[in-house]
Amino acid sequence: MDQLREVPTPPTVFRASWVRWVEMVVLGLVGLGVGWLFLVTGAGEPALTFPVFGALVSGTLALLLGLHHFVRPAPDVAVDDHGVTLGPFGRIPWGGISRIHLRTGRHLSIELVEPKPTLTDKRWPRWIYGPVGRLFVGYPLTISERWLRPISVDDVAAELQRRNPDLVITRSEQRGIRRR
Repeated sequence: MDQLREVPTPPTVFRASWVRWVEMVVLGLVGLGVGWLFLVTGAGEPALTFPVFGALVSGTLALLLGLHHFVRPAPDVAVDDHGVTLGPFGRIPWGGISRIHLRTGRHLSIELVEPKPTLTDKRWPRWIYGPVGRLFVGYPLTISERWLRPISVDDVAAELQRRNPDLVITRSEQRGIRRR
């Protein structure tokens, strides 16, 4: 006898425009070029001054992030029946998510149940994105809508709510200076 099996629905995949990643590669090349130029022309000064070091490090990181996305293309956000996958962080199971915050500054932040997340499918750029998200938004697992364009964080939040109706999604205004 045939038993009806529940067929899992395919994940909903959100991909940012490839133009953003080309911008990262170009920005990385410019940073490396400026750093090399500062290094070559600064013959009388110490070789590793802050402008040289800053340009070389930021250029290298931007270039590596851009090239990583082209070498190992992965969706920026994927939502399925088991959880959500954020490109730089990896898969977060539904049981590990406490709630989702949508910030007026157009950020989607994920608050986790545990202070130290148990992410599966970990990826290396998380040590770059995590501190930046904590600095600007207050949460380490944050994605800016600016990097998801043409995707809206409202579209991602609607899909999260559709897949997991018990998920709490809060909206809050940006603190500090208000934009008009």
